[in-house]
Amino acid sequence: MEFLNPTALFGFLALPLLLVPYLIRRRPRRVIFSSLLLFTELAAHPHARPWGRLRLPPILFLQLLLLTLLVLALGEPVFSVRPTNVAMLLDNSASMQTLENGKTRFALAKEQARTLLADLGVTGKVDLYLTAPHLEKMRASPFAPSDAAETLARQEPYDLGETPADYNRLFSQMAGEQGYDRVYLLTDHPGRSQSGTARVISVGQSKENLAVVSFQVRRSSLTNSRLEATAELMNFSAKDQKTKFSLRGGGSILASRDVAIPAGKSAAVDFEGFASHPSYEAEIDARDALPLDNRRFAVLSKSRELRVLGISPRPQAIASLRSIPGVTVDLISPGEYEKTDRLRYGLEIFHFSTVAALPRNPSLFVLPPDNNPLVDLGRPISRPGVSSWREPHPLTRYVNFALLRPSYARILKPNAAGHPIIESPDGPLAFAVESQGVRHLALGFDPFPYLGRENLPVSIFTLNVLDWFLGSAGDKENATGQPLSLGTIRTGDQLITPKGDKVSLNPGSSNFPETFSQGIYQLNRAGERELIAVNLDNPGESDLRDPTPIEIHGEDTGRTSSSLLFSFWPYLLLASLLLLLIEWFINPRSGGWTLRPRSSRIMYRL
Repeated sequence: MEFLNPTALFGFLALPLLLVPYLIRRRPRRVIFSSLLLFTELAAHPHARPWGRLRLPPILFLQLLLLTLLVLALGEPVFSVRPTNVAMLLDNSASMQTLENGKTRFALAKEQARTLLADLGVTGKVDLYLTAPHLEKMRASPFAPSDAAETLARQEPYDLGETPADYNRLFSQMAGEQGYDRVYLLTDHPGRSQSGTARVISVGQSKENLAVVSFQVRRSSLTNSRLEATAELMNFSAKDQKTKFSLRGGGSILASRDVAIPAGKSAAVDFEGFASHPSYEAEIDARDALPLDNRRFAVLSKSRELRVLGISPRPQAIASLRSIPGVTVDLISPGEYEKTDRLRYGLEIFHFSTVAALPRNPSLFVLPPDNNPLVDLGRPISRPGVSSWREPHPLTRYVNFALLRPSYARILKPNAAGHPIIESPDGPLAFAVESQGVRHLALGFDPFPYLGRENLPVSIFTLNVLDWFLGSAGDKENATGQPLSLGTIRTGDQLITPKGDKVSLNPGSSNFPETFSQGIYQLNRAGERELIAVNLDNPGESDLRDPTPIEIHGEDTGRTSSSLLFSFWPYLLLASLLLLLIEWFINPRSGGWTLRPRSSRIMYRL
């Protein structure tokens, strides 16, 4: 027999309190008598002790029995056979790398798993599961307990956020379909209740933590090669914190700064004017519980150019962008779009053309047809004036809108969530959208061809548009667990992970899905090297204060018996109270609780 709620057994310590009413005497009263001869018998047996003689009626033992059953019911006893078919779910998400007295939570979970495996015996069978990146069985056939222990010893946590799951439903389903005697979840989330089959074994305590939650490095603009770095630091604690933030590149510190972060809030850090390196690392000097999120990585594109793919029936207008330093333009007709490899382009310009769904690359739609995914076009207007614009905004920087009067325009009617950037009295002329970290812009007028100084207001606006899209390439980050888009893979292409593992890529594939580690991935293709930064992008893993509890309730579908006594606890409590009331009013105490003192009975006999 075992108890699902062993804490309730401490209630046995309160049972002796039931004897207290039988030990309490009334306080003596002073009474004046004419003679003390009548009290000679009482004087021969003085009561000097503060406690009266213990007299226990039979009903007390019935009360003790009911209260004992009540405590046992709250402890939820389970009568079960020794489990032989067991499932173990091991939480291998990023928060399991948190340190607890010098050991990670993952190491503590493996120690708990080894203890459970030792209790199975040699005839037991074990199915092992990992929860990240999704719940998956490690092997189709069950492990023997000794083999399971060896397999667990080789496991390490991933730099991944955990996938939300309804464990209560999942445990019932696993026990019913697989016939498990017991299902264990070893995690850093606290467990609320449990059943005869499902058990949550929690490791770790609440911790305060600091984290770098974002980091980008980019050029200031197309015409300015000066580099800028921005980072955001988060304080997951109830008090203000100070830390030292460092920017590294090429193995050395490029810049550093002391940063104060308010309790429960974030702080931004900016650097500029540092040397160019293939990759960068942001780091905070914090000796907190989770070292993983104290670092973050970024890569500066090898090419300092904005590579543009123009899709237009009038390609010469977009070709004028080639006169801008740092801009490379490739032109195709709308019919060739689906056949083109678009992976390496930083901007797609749909000039009088469109596509059914928003591209995965940043895109500019110039007077698109009505079936485009961003806007519908309103009535045409001639030489519209600009009545308002979004400021501050990179698209409106340095533009004299009093002089920006295109010869032809159409009012935009947005059909997606976004922001109007430029508006005329009749409606928006420029509308911006950011979807899944990718920027898109629709224009109700044509800024092409690019004429430079011959049309400064439009030319400045065009340069702002290109700078805005160039900046979006630096803002896009790759998250752990998300596949890397690598384009067409050819024979001999190789990827080196942050742990130094060399992976030969399969020809014909276009992505690499196993981004389980944070850091710099190196793609070697046709003698060229490309660096890709991948970071943990899940602030919930960095917040170690109050993990979401895992609640287990409902009926078991496995073979282990559940506690039936627990359902009777309200009736046992009611019966105990009823007996107490009956004894209190019908059978009063014969000791110190009687209404008349013994001396009064003597006076009555006299």
